[in-house]
Amino acid sequence: MTDKKAVAKKVIANILYPVAAFAAVLGMWAIVAAVKDLPLVFPSVGEIFRALGQLLGSGAKWLAIGNTLGRIIAAFLLSAAFGVALAVLGQAWLPVRKFMRPVVTVLQSAPTMAVILLAVVWLDDSEVPLLVGFLVCFPLLYNTCCDALDSVDGELLEMAKVYGVRKRDRLTGIYIPTMFPVFVDGSRSAVSLCVKVVIAAEVLAQTTRSIGVEMQRESVMFEIADLLAWTVVAIVLSFLMEGLVTLVGTLWEKRR
Repeated sequence: MTDKKAVAKKVIANILYPVAAFAAVLGMWAIVAAVKDLPLVFPSVGEIFRALGQLLGSGAKWLAIGNTLGRIIAAFLLSAAFGVALAVLGQAWLPVRKFMRPVVTVLQSAPTMAVILLAVVWLDDSEVPLLVGFLVCFPLLYNTCCDALDSVDGELLEMAKVYGVRKRDRLTGIYIPTMFPVFVDGSRSAVSLCVKVVIAAEVLAQTTRSIGVEMQRESVMFEIADLLAWTVVAIVLSFLMEGLVTLVGTLWEKRR
């Protein structure tokens, strides 16, 4: 019962604090809008929610949201798959880790804007956000996996080897329980970053039927309330993705 209460409190905290922070931001915006008294530039909170209601009532807008969400999930999963695979391979064969070290450094150092602009030249507009999301998130998840592998207790592995514990049992009993919580923590930051860079890539690539191109259109038309409504949608997507990762970690801990 105690464990269930702890999990419930953790879930409530993960929901309550973001909601409270969002409410505080809305309150500050309402104050700024009232002080500036420039509805075209600083629309009221009510106008923003009116625009958000119209947005959510349109099937075409939902298609744009779904397309962008699909690209975010695909980019994140690809990054996670390659990050885990290469980190494990590097742990088993040291030359792989040495080879990947400068590659990851280059990817981390490369300006995101330059990566997007080059991808726009090379790829179709629908492929640019996927590539950019992958290239930005992969180094984070790869380094997270390497750190997780390095955190595994060497003495425990040596003892398992001495007692003839099967490799499969070492994987399920030592590696995964040690690595998974570390990977979940790193994934929270990676998935939030993935949302940002995918939408930014959609803006520059003019990806049709996407959140990015909708935001660009509202900006050109100087529809600030609609632009802010799309911003709210992007923030909610980020919270949902991060919350999903947190839920997976919570369910893992509960199962253990």
